[in-house]
Amino acid sequence: MTGLTAIAGALAGTAYAGPQNSDVWIGLSDDVSGFLLDEDTGDLWMTGPCLKSLTSAERVNGVWTSRTVEWVSIGRGYTQLDQHFVLDVNEGAAQITVTSAGRGGAQAFPARVDRECKTGGLCDRLITTQQACQD
Repeated sequence: MTGLTAIAGALAGTAYAGPQNSDVWIGLSDDVSGFLLDEDTGDLWMTGPCLKSLTSAERVNGVWTSRTVEWVSIGRGYTQLDQHFVLDVNEGAAQITVTSAGRGGAQAFPARVDRECKTGGLCDRLITTQQACQD
């Protein structure tokens, strides 16, 4: 369950304005690790220890996909982190799949979905409480 938390730490950066427009949160059972998605624009943010803006997602074959490539600090050096996220937000089939290029195959996690982004649900709470990741 700490996989997305580790990813969020590795992807530390600045979240951009707009998570308040999210329509859905898909995440793990810890109620924090997951993704906020604006289904109108595809804007995507990773939730966890902080809020991380990701490359916009596209709807492909009924699921949302996003690929984020960036340089991350590891010790005194940098390495390229290339991750492909597949988010199936369909009730009853919700799943997060993460593939990190050069770091093994895809990892799939059963997920839960919350669409209460404006009316006090978990999604709404995450929008209002998550702080942007720092560089």
